[in-house]
Amino acid sequence: MGMADKTKGAILTGCRARLMIQGVQVGYARGVELSEAIQYDPARVLGNIEVEEHVPLAYDVRFSCSMYRLVGETLKKAGWFPGVGKSTREHLMNVLTSGDLSATLEDVKTGQIVANVEQVKIASHNWSVTSGDAVGEQVEFVAVRIRDETGE
Repeated sequence: MGMADKTKGAILTGCRARLMIQGVQVGYARGVELSEAIQYDPARVLGNIEVEEHVPLAYDVRFSCSMYRLVGETLKKAGWFPGVGKSTREHLMNVLTSGDLSATLEDVKTGQIVANVEQVKIASHNWSVTSGDAVGEQVEFVAVRIRDETGE
């Protein structure tokens, strides 16, 4: 797309982005990072100093979300992260039976989904409490794929 084809007002900004998990808006989200990566391995052959080709090995998706920590609202309460249970066996079963989540990033101006993240799991979350600051929580996710607004 050339510069002349660009539409004014089409820039996605933080104030017009809405993150939803399982169709529920993530309240007090401060930021989202999405990453797609294809891992390539250089195929090196005898008698050639240069790489013969780059062979695709894996497609990886990660994303993270930074949000304010709200008292009484937890990832476990929402059912997004498995609880520890009353025993180690219950904890293990909670992890093993936790289902996939879905996440979407929506442009609130147009209602268009700009990212649809499929087969999501929360890999980790952490928060820190410091004097004179609001408590933030950082959530790291893994996923199978990200589709943009083209469906690709």
